[in-house]
Amino acid sequence: ALAGTSCKSSKSVAKKSLREFTASRLIKEVENHQFYFNYLQAKLNAKIDAKGKNFTVKGQLRMQKDSIVWMSFSLPLGVEMMRVKITPDSVFMLNRNDKTYLCEDIESFQDFSPMITSIQFIQSVLVGNDINLREDDDYNVAIDNGQYNLYISKELKKSIKRSDDGWKVIMKDIWIDPDLFKITKYYIKEYNNDKRKIDVEYSDFELVNGKYIPTKIDITVRGDIYMEANVSYSNVVENDNLEFNFNVPKKYDRIYR
Repeated sequence: ALAGTSCKSSKSVAKKSLREFTASRLIKEVENHQFYFNYLQAKLNAKIDAKGKNFTVKGQLRMQKDSIVWMSFSLPLGVEMMRVKITPDSVFMLNRNDKTYLCEDIESFQDFSPMITSIQFIQSVLVGNDINLREDDDYNVAIDNGQYNLYISKELKKSIKRSDDGWKVIMKDIWIDPDLFKITKYYIKEYNNDKRKIDVEYSDFELVNGKYIPTKIDITVRGDIYMEANVSYSNVVENDNLEFNFNVPKKYDRIYR
């Protein structure tokens, strides 16, 4: 069963003074409130804008931690149009409309976005975690609209600027709910390259087995491809009896990115 509790509005939170935290202590609180799972499934609805096309789909999400992300997308009438399976090293896509399939190394999707290089990152985005936060002095803390804001320190920016490989560094701004210590939004980009970034916003947090998970996610990806996705979850449960079927019919043609 799913017990739901929404975040307080920023207006009500802003009326009270927030506790002061160092960056390390705040990061520790966020880590303590992360949503952990071994197996997870949910129903989803999504509105997607990609390559100038808009469409609405419903579907299913199934995950095994650090191993598999499996998604099935259907038209409103219930006919499956696409199936996706992501493993630690590969991305598989099955397009039933075109009778085609894709199988690519996960690192080849770096041109889609520089941060999509691991299944751990993808799973963390889908459940509102941040796998790369660590207790260190690279962040400063501010209060922004009733929430905590972690932002990169000037010292780190200076060291990146002096570095020969600064272009590889990922920069982040993170906003955190002061009651739930859950990430409500973060902006990620490559250092010195505003054209390649991801903006993610989370809302409508609900309890699943004692931990909060966002049931609404708004994602904007800017890279060689632009995409917006507004995703909402329902029936979120942990279930260790999941199947991740991905069978390619013989008549389907392989396509390449």
